[in-house]
Amino acid sequence: MTNSNIQNPNPPYRKTSKANGLKFGSCILRFICHLLFAIYYLRPRRSLQYLYLLLLNLVLFTSAFAETSGLKRKLFEDIRDGELNQFSFIEAAFILSDVDNPDSLKFYTDWFYDLTETIKGFHFDDFDRVTSAEKLFNYLRNTQYGKYELEATTLLDIINRGKYNCVSGTILYNLVCEELSWRSEAFETPTHVYTIFSDINKKVIVENTHPMGFNIMQNLHIYTQYLASFYPQNDVYKIGLDRLYAHENQNGRVITNTELLGLLAYNQAYFSMQRKEYERAYELVLVAQDFNRDSRSNVRFERNLYYKWGKQNFDARRYYDAFEVFADATYRYPDDKHFLKNCKVAFFNTLSNNWSAKNWSRTKKVTEEIYALEILDDNELRKVKSLLRSWKKYLTNKGRKRALKELERIL
Repeated sequence: MTNSNIQNPNPPYRKTSKANGLKFGSCILRFICHLLFAIYYLRPRRSLQYLYLLLLNLVLFTSAFAETSGLKRKLFEDIRDGELNQFSFIEAAFILSDVDNPDSLKFYTDWFYDLTETIKGFHFDDFDRVTSAEKLFNYLRNTQYGKYELEATTLLDIINRGKYNCVSGTILYNLVCEELSWRSEAFETPTHVYTIFSDINKKVIVENTHPMGFNIMQNLHIYTQYLASFYPQNDVYKIGLDRLYAHENQNGRVITNTELLGLLAYNQAYFSMQRKEYERAYELVLVAQDFNRDSRSNVRFERNLYYKWGKQNFDARRYYDAFEVFADATYRYPDDKHFLKNCKVAFFNTLSNNWSAKNWSRTKKVTEEIYALEILDDNELRKVKSLLRSWKKYLTNKGRKRALKELERIL
């Protein structure tokens, strides 16, 4: 099968990240090469000095590696079940903002708690929570939010540069509300996100990127014009300016603060894809899905990434990796016929490679995954069964009893 079989689509599988392991492995390989150089080409005394420097650098690297990769790895493991247990919301927000050092995390969380302590000193009226929430909105806008910038998606953008967008602004407002024990959620639309502040039977929309954003529904005409700025002009004409707010609500949904943090991971993934760092973007999307399993504002981006990263793997003849990506895409978007076809193409190429390499464990894995998706027609199932019978003969001849039991379960 050729690369032309991979089709471009219209804009519970997980691939383990290999980036950290490859980085560490390449460091060890370089160390061994330098070690051999020292032994064979340098004088004894210089050789000892050289080895000392090498060992020092290796220790420093491995220490830094463990330090910089630890927080993200722990957070990604923590959110695997869709809930944060080991980290607070604000800690997760900073880690997703690329804070990956414990000292830096303490510095930024201290900044947040200092901010909330200042706000707690405002003596809010507990019997008029909406007015208190408006006071909070105005304070944050006047002291923390400088200039709107489309790509200013992290809390570090707010703290270090005074720049913000709808994601970072909504996260900061909602997490301050959380610290004050005020109830807030968010509303995610196909293009935007904003706060929903709740107090008993009152719900107030807080548009964190607009100076008149608190309870902005009082100014629906202004808000509709503002929403239009997030849409291509042709889409505004197609939907109709007077129907734009209804369109947003019809295609959006209320999300929790955990799901809101998923948008931060999605935005990080989007910027990675813009830099053509497809593997990192894909890994971040898998993390984002653990936070937010039904993001309405990232469907087009997510589909595009699945196609590009899957095709890049396929073109490089990494058929197994291509299959994992397209299987995940098919699981997420079962009605997309392009992902369906690409998944099958990658699957059968993987089977062929596995048979040539006599890699039974990988054959077992991809076969179980394709069966779980239930996408093969009768003819394709017959091809798989035929290959599995060839595997049965091979495993029998090799006396691999455990593998034969695994095969029987599949057959």
